[in-house]
Amino acid sequence: MNKEFTPEDYVLRATDFYYKGELGMAIESLDLAIEMKPDFAEAWYNKGLTYSVLGWVDDEISSYNRALEINPDYAEAWNGKSSAHGRTGQYKEALECAEKALGLQPHIAAAWCNKGAALSGLGRELEAIAAYDKAIEIQPGYLEAWFNKAVSLHNLDKLKSALKVYNKTLELKPDFPEALYNRAGLYTTIGESDKAVADLGKAIEIDPSLRHKAMADESLKPLLSR
Repeated sequence: MNKEFTPEDYVLRATDFYYKGELGMAIESLDLAIEMKPDFAEAWYNKGLTYSVLGWVDDEISSYNRALEINPDYAEAWNGKSSAHGRTGQYKEALECAEKALGLQPHIAAAWCNKGAALSGLGRELEAIAAYDKAIEIQPGYLEAWFNKAVSLHNLDKLKSALKVYNKTLELKPDFPEALYNRAGLYTTIGESDKAVADLGKAIEIDPSLRHKAMADESLKPLLSR
């Protein structure tokens, strides 16, 4: 530990390491900040974000919990916790955390998106779409919210609307493999096989693992031989 460094200095160093992709060093710097200042909520929150990138979801949630013990009104930590629970399929918990975040700060677009994802996971697609719309209202170019909205519309068999939203998603990110893959499936459903083949081919070119997914899908498997 450098005695000339403050806890805030170590958090700044951790942020630098984080953006360089040196996540282990980021955790070490945050641990030094916390050693000096155990009730440093921001350091615990940043530790949760770093664990998120590492895929260590239990440690991620524990870090957010510690931040929230120190500051129960830490909206970003509630939102981070919502995202973590959503990624593990704990949709009820994810929804509760997103609503906590939004109760504190109603204009966090990511919290509306996380709320939508949780509602979708619970099968409440119409409510999910409303949440995604709120996220998009706050942040019009929010790619994940547009994509998730398309998926919810697709799940509801609102194919014309879903297609429009997939198109918007792909305007924002033309090389989005999951959106291309899903749009290929939609085109297959509505009989636009040539467009389906083109989309599926692009999706697999970007992400070759999608070939295996298509092989397991009876509607898309025939397109692979075209």
